Amino acid sequence: MIKTLGGKLAKIAAVALSAVFMLGCALLFTGCESRYPEITMRISFNGETYELRYQLSRDLYSQTVAHYLELIDLDFFDGTVIHDYQEDRMIGGGYTYEDMENGDEMEDLIARDYDAATKDADGNITLDNITVWEDADRTRATNRLHGETSANGFSIESGNGLRNRFGALGTYTYVNTRERDLVYYAKSSDNGYGSSEYYKNSFTSLFYIYTSTTSSTDSSFCVFAELADDASRDALNALLDAIEEYEADIEPDTFTETKEVTIADAYTDGGSYETEFAVPVEKIIIEEVTVDKY
Repeated sequence: MIKTLGGKLAKIAAVALSAVFMLGCALLFTGCESRYPEITMRISFNGETYELRYQLSRDLYSQTVAHYLELIDLDFFDGTVIHDYQEDRMIGGGYTYEDMENGDEMEDLIARDYDAATKDADGNITLDNITVWEDADRTRATNRLHGETSANGFSIESGNGLRNRFGALGTYTYVNTRERDLVYYAKSSDNGYGSSEYYKNSFTSLFYIYTSTTSSTDSSFCVFAELADDASRDALNALLDAIEEYEADIEPDTFTETKEVTIADAYTDGGSYETEFAVPVEKIIIEEVTVDKY
């Protein structure tokens, strides 16, 4: 009896130790960075909500993915809108309405303060993913992102990089080659350092959801995520169908109105630049973006 009882106790102890070990491993890996983080973007339009799950490619675009995960953790995109609706993509990334709940008109479209969101009260950058500096000695960091684009000398071996295809999540910058004379020092993905024009290193919070059914590449764009499942593809199709139905019912027969916008940027010549948005007449709201897996 004693021998049998001892055996049972040994088995129980072994099972308990195994459970503790497994729990420790689970906690350890919870804090680890995966190759393919996952996020969920919840979008509302005309009273309906659509949920898009994305798989991000950290293994290919490590700096871009790290940057956007930091912004998501800051709740930066929650309550923002798609502020620029184009034929092949929906563009958002930091614009909202001053009083969203009261149904403000498009004249009240305002930019969320990116610099304020990424700095503390003393003006120190709170982002961990620092990739662009004002000087060659890297003593004055900016809170901008080094563009992981082929136009900036970034490449993926064997052409395995992500492409613009239906539902893809990508980024680029409004700043264009007018700012070519401003040169900044940047950390490349292979941890090398070098200088390139500011417009190639001026990425902040802009993103787009690619809605065309054809695939394409662009040397100034970085596609860093794709839809994670069929349910998300169905949700995006349903959203586009709802927009098409809405457009068919409105007068005049247009879903967007052109709005000229001044974008403040301390690093550009004159401290700002002008661009135009095709603003939807009915708000496409980014209700919330959450990280499901790091």
